[in-house]
Amino acid sequence: MSFSSSRVGIEEEFFDPADWLPVPSPVSQEEAAAAAVVAAEQLATLNARAGDGDGDWVDVAGSAQAEAAWADIVATLAADPLDGEGLGWPPEVLSTSLSTAATALDVAAGLDDDDLARVLDDGVRDAVEAAGKIRTRGEGLLYALAVQVHARGLHTAVGLSFVDWVRACCPWTTITDATSLRHVVEASTRHWGAPLDAAVREGRTSLARAGRVAKVMLRLGRALDPDRAQAYAEIATGAACSEKISDADLGKVCHQLLTDLLDEAPDEGKDPDDKDVPDPVPRALRSLRCHRLGEGMTRFVLDAPDADAAMLEGIINGPLAAPVPAPDGGKDARDADQRAYDAVMTVLSRGLANPGAPASSARASVIITVKADPATGEPTGTAETATGRARFTAKAAGRYACIGDLTPVVLGPMGEPLDLGRTRRLASPGQFKALLVRDRQCTFPGCSVPGTWCEAHHLIWWCRAGDTDILLLVLLCPRHHTVVHERDLTATVVGDVVTWHL
Repeated sequence: MSFSSSRVGIEEEFFDPADWLPVPSPVSQEEAAAAAVVAAEQLATLNARAGDGDGDWVDVAGSAQAEAAWADIVATLAADPLDGEGLGWPPEVLSTSLSTAATALDVAAGLDDDDLARVLDDGVRDAVEAAGKIRTRGEGLLYALAVQVHARGLHTAVGLSFVDWVRACCPWTTITDATSLRHVVEASTRHWGAPLDAAVREGRTSLARAGRVAKVMLRLGRALDPDRAQAYAEIATGAACSEKISDADLGKVCHQLLTDLLDEAPDEGKDPDDKDVPDPVPRALRSLRCHRLGEGMTRFVLDAPDADAAMLEGIINGPLAAPVPAPDGGKDARDADQRAYDAVMTVLSRGLANPGAPASSARASVIITVKADPATGEPTGTAETATGRARFTAKAAGRYACIGDLTPVVLGPMGEPLDLGRTRRLASPGQFKALLVRDRQCTFPGCSVPGTWCEAHHLIWWCRAGDTDILLLVLLCPRHHTVVHERDLTATVVGDVVTWHL
């Protein structure tokens, strides 16, 4: 069906929208009739102006100038869709746009498999790309609205957290997605958050990827100066917006930013002002997080500065975590992870059961090695734990002298402990500590049992006239101690290196 009109000698044909609209027209017949009357009146007025000899009108109507003028109007409206004199007031534009988009998506989503089977391969591919872009732009709009929610405090007004408020409005949103949204919104309030904010609003990255960047940057920002934080944020945002960088690689980029920040040489000497100031970066990055694994189980993720990690290592590698024979004499049924957990819980239980009171048993053993000047006794380098995993400043190690035993150990030029104990059958406590410093763990090839769970073995057996001297002692776990005696194996100690002759 079509309509035609004639004015100024020019006949134009207009197609009825009902001929091509895929959905029923929302306009009633009465409204259409009223509109037709108004259109007829306007057409009569225009024809009257042309008939009266309005030369300018006759010259412009239907000409290339008229088409150019109309194209200019369309371009102006497209460039400024929120123009109050154009498409409408912003609240109306937001509501109308979302309503129109929802209607269009409902129509497309209403196509069943039979309908979609008629779409050619190129059409399916193009539709998938378009749907992906729509989703990303939708996330950008959701983020822009979430920024307003956070700024206005709409969630706090009803006593909800931001994540809970979002999930109440969008029940299909997962906690992970809502948390990512919160991270990006929080990042937008930081001085370095502008690039990430723009990337999400413009649909250049997804909320999930942006949330990953925001989470890392919110943490790193505690330890970075403004310029470095801005640089780190630009690097991470660029990675999040790159189609060539996968989600896994994006995680590697974020992790690398963290390790680059931490991989700075520890303080080898005193602070310039001679004050005991801990390294600010690890302290700023310390964290403890938890999340539910399932019914009855919660996972804790702990990031501790090396100075604090030494204390934790002393617990999970100490006597409290050592295997305990079963009542019937059998092996401990717990694995190493379970014993470490039980050791931590034992320490916590003691503290909670006796607040302010000293524990009834000995503290967990923390072995810390720090080089010192023999003449002055002053520390000359960094300190490290017996496992070698935790390194921190020499002055930070001084804190442990106040809460534990201090055992001087003189090390030779090759790292071997010297001047320890006296000769007797069993290694003295001082000698065993020296072995922990030198060997750190079971010395049998391929074994990683911590030294605190090991035994001191005589390389020259005591029954064979061997001395209990530090150069003739090595650490062996109970299992390999038995193997060495059964196979009569020998080893050589050079400096702090133990070589077994298998």
